[in-house]
Amino acid sequence: MAISPPTDIVLDVLNNADPAVLEVAQAKLKAGQATAEATRLASTDESFAAIMRSDPVADAHKLKHRLDGVEKKQVPETYRKFEAMVLQNFIKTMLPESEEVYGKGATGEIWKGMMAEQVANEIAKGGGVGIAEKLMENGSMKPKDKAEKAEINRADRLQMETQLINQHQLQALDKLLPGDDARKTG
Repeated sequence: MAISPPTDIVLDVLNNADPAVLEVAQAKLKAGQATAEATRLASTDESFAAIMRSDPVADAHKLKHRLDGVEKKQVPETYRKFEAMVLQNFIKTMLPESEEVYGKGATGEIWKGMMAEQVANEIAKGGGVGIAEKLMENGSMKPKDKAEKAEINRADRLQMETQLINQHQLQALDKLLPGDDARKTG
């Protein structure tokens, strides 16, 4: 039988406490939480009045007009699916570890994975976070550009190989020629 020390200790204290004192303590904690939440809402302008001042329909229209001016790129479905897969891994780690929400054991893990997959697919369909676009930019080089880049890389490799061969030749020559100490130190 496994024990969980912090929770067991807390439960033991609660079970051994006087019920009247326990009720008073719980009431104080609840009152303190409510007061703290009310103070937070009042100080951060997240109050009901602030929410009611905003017009969600007008905000949506403003956003639509702003996005209408932005040119949307046609991204291939394979790139979107890859972005969704990457996002799924991120989202799965961000979802809470809760048996109450997903269930216990392997079934809970499957449900959590399915939820992460659906959320990631929706994010990717909505434009994602830019992974698909970056992949498309890097993968959509024209054949002429690819050939030029490959030729530059080939020239660099040849130069490095030539330098390496020259260095090995000089080292071999130093070992073969006797007594020329001025060349070795210089």
